Amino acid sequence: MKAKLYSRGPGFLLKWLLVLGTGLMAAPAVSANPVRLVGFDSMPMSAIVENNKLTGPGYDFVVDLFKTAGIPFTPEGQSPLRMADSLDTGNTVAIYFIRTPAREDKYTWISGLIEDDGYAFITLAQNPKVDSFDQAKTLKSIGIINSEAIKGMLASQGITAVDPSPSSVQNAKKLLAGRFDAWFTTTTVARYLMKQEGAAQNTVAVGKTLVPAAGWITGSKNLSPEVVTKLQAAYAVSKTNGRYAAFRAQID
Repeated sequence: MKAKLYSRGPGFLLKWLLVLGTGLMAAPAVSANPVRLVGFDSMPMSAIVENNKLTGPGYDFVVDLFKTAGIPFTPEGQSPLRMADSLDTGNTVAIYFIRTPAREDKYTWISGLIEDDGYAFITLAQNPKVDSFDQAKTLKSIGIINSEAIKGMLASQGITAVDPSPSSVQNAKKLLAGRFDAWFTTTTVARYLMKQEGAAQNTVAVGKTLVPAAGWITGSKNLSPEVVTKLQAAYAVSKTNGRYAAFRAQID
C-alpha cells in the first residue's frame, strides 16, 4: 500500500494524509455531540426552575446514569408538547415519557423509570369519588397536564371537558383550591405532590387506576446505539448498587 501511494507522487500522498487527518479529527466531534436531556414540570420526575433548568428526584437519577455512562448532555426544561417535538427532532432523551402502543415504534425505549404506575381521577375528599370514565363524563372540568397523549386518552372515552396545564404542580394547587372537579394524573405524581403541598392524607380521594402507565427514560428514534447501550448498562448497575432503590424511596 505504501509503495503504491509513493508511486503516485508526493502531492497525492499529501492529499491522502490530509483527508485521513480530517476524518480522524472529525470523528471525536461527532461522538462528543451532547445529548439533549429534556424534562417537563412533573414532580417527582422533574421540575423546571429558573432559566429552564431542571431539578427533582427523577432528573437527578437520570443525570447519574449519564455521568456513570460518560455521556455528555445538555439539560433543558420544556413543556410536554415541545418535549415530544424534541424527541422527534433527534439526539434527545426524555427523563420521563409514558410508553403507549401509539408511541411504541416512534421512540427508543431505554429503561423503565416507573413501570408500575397508573392514571386515576383525584378528587377532593368531600366530593364524590370517581372510579370510572362514565362517572368522569358528568364532571364539568378535569385538570390534566397539557399533553396530546392525555387529551387523546380521555377523548377516546368521550371526555373533552379538560383544563390543560403545563405543570403538574399547578394542577395540584388547582385541585386543592377547587378550581376543577377532578385531576386526571398518575397516582405517583398525585401522592408526591399532595405531600409537597402539605395536604393531609384525607384531603383527597384517589379513584381506581383506570389506565396502567409505564413511565420510561425515552430516546429519539435515531439516538446513537452506543448511547442507548451505555445508558442501559448504567441503569442495570443502578439496580444492583442501591441507586434505583434510593430514587424510589424518595418518591413512593
